[in-house]
Amino acid sequence: MRTAKTTLREYTAGELRARLARERISVTALARRLGWSQSYLARRVDGRVAFDLDDLEKVADELGIHVADLLPTPSTANTLP
Repeated sequence: MRTAKTTLREYTAGELRARLARERISVTALARRLGWSQSYLARRVDGRVAFDLDDLEKVADELGIHVADLLPTPSTANTLP
């Protein structure tokens, strides 16, 4: 039986959701800080739409982290399809 693997889009969205929860920042607040609509960011944070690299860089900059902090490490990358 095939097990479902997490896609890069889902992994990145999950890492961002976890980061926002730890920092107690809402999607609405982050969207406002970025000058984006809440729905634009929400579709990416919930994994329905993939982040493009430019947007991911803007999010990371706004949160004071590196883009790599939202991406899988070599040890977790093998769980992706």
